[in-house]
Amino acid sequence: MKIKSDFVTNSSSTAYIIYNKTSDVKTLVDFVKENPHIVEEYLVEYDWNITDKFNQQAMIESAEKNNALLRPGENYISFGDEDGTIIGQVYDYMLREGGESDSFTWKFEEYLR
Repeated sequence: MKIKSDFVTNSSSTAYIIYNKTSDVKTLVDFVKENPHIVEEYLVEYDWNITDKFNQQAMIESAEKNNALLRPGENYISFGDEDGTIIGQVYDYMLREGGESDSFTWKFEEYLR
C-alpha cells in the first residue's frame, strides 16, 4: 500500500480521502479497528470463503505494517490490490462508495491509472 499526503501517482491504484473527524491524531490501525464491517462486506460482496485470509485480524495486521497517521483534517491515501496487501485488496474496492463511522468519513477521490 502506498500512502502519501500530497499528489499520488500510480498506474493502478485508487485514491481516497479519509477524514479524521476528531481533534486527536488517529492512525490507519484506528480506522481499521473502528470499521470491521468493511472486511465483512467485502467477503459477502465478492463471495470469498477465505475467512482465514480476509478477516478483521488480518486487516489489523496489514494496517500495522502499512500504518499512517491520520491527523484531524483530510488525508489522501492510495490503496491498490496490486500491492499484495490484505488492506490494499479490501479497501481498493470497498471504500469506493464512501462512508462514515464515529471518528472518520471517507470518499473516493480518483482512479490512479
